[in-house]
Amino acid sequence: MELVPFQFDHLVQFTVSPELAVESMRQIGCRAVPGGEHEQWGSYNSLCYFDLSYIEYLGIKHPEKAGQVQDNDLIRQAHEALPACEGFARIALRTGRIEEEAERMRKLGLEVTGPFAGSRARADGTVIRWSMFFLKEPSEAGMPLPFVIEWGQDDAERRIDLQNRGVIGQHPAGPLVLRRVVFAVHELEATVDKWCRWFRLERGSVFDDREFHAKCIELMLPGGCLQFCAPSGPGIVAQQLQERGEGPFAVLLTGSDKAGTNTLMGGLYKFD
Repeated sequence: MELVPFQFDHLVQFTVSPELAVESMRQIGCRAVPGGEHEQWGSYNSLCYFDLSYIEYLGIKHPEKAGQVQDNDLIRQAHEALPACEGFARIALRTGRIEEEAERMRKLGLEVTGPFAGSRARADGTVIRWSMFFLKEPSEAGMPLPFVIEWGQDDAERRIDLQNRGVIGQHPAGPLVLRRVVFAVHELEATVDKWCRWFRLERGSVFDDREFHAKCIELMLPGGCLQFCAPSGPGIVAQQLQERGEGPFAVLLTGSDKAGTNTLMGGLYKFD
């Protein structure tokens, strides 16, 4: 049986203050913790885990250093966006065969930067290490594509380590699961077709999302599905496209003891 090539790893949200992001998430019943500093990139973060799927609150700590980064497209994106534009930025997919996937992406015609090494120093001085690569369509100016990451530990080892460190733990709002990340796109079918081909994802049927006033398709992905939406009339998806362009704008968390919606740091959080 062939291994699943990709799993959802995390959603990145740009924020002026990762420290305040921890408090904001705690106020809506989510257990968030400080992360650490990416010394080579001038950035730092805090984190909110739902088992191994998580949201990263990424901020710029040293703007001059971040502005000189060449290989990490996420840091360049954050440096351009902050402090004026907080919000969800892009997702990361996890793989266990990063070199093979990078080569496959090149053969599909995508521009690939990497794989290269990344690291982050924790508050206790220990260092987390990973490998990653970035993707770009050569002739397209659409939303930023996912970046791909391979951690220095397998999933079971990482889960135990994060639980022992108190990073993965119970949320006050209940046993929350990161169920879905929602994207606003202009061309629904064309975008879904490309993502299915690149990342070997299974798609669902087109459906109407009345809350978002959009036609949508869900892509199945272990760890957190992806929902692509194109506007069918005035509403939040149309507004997102007009004000911010294509990209993620909402996350669905299930398992809460109460349903509701919160807008925090430019991102929409739906509890169900």
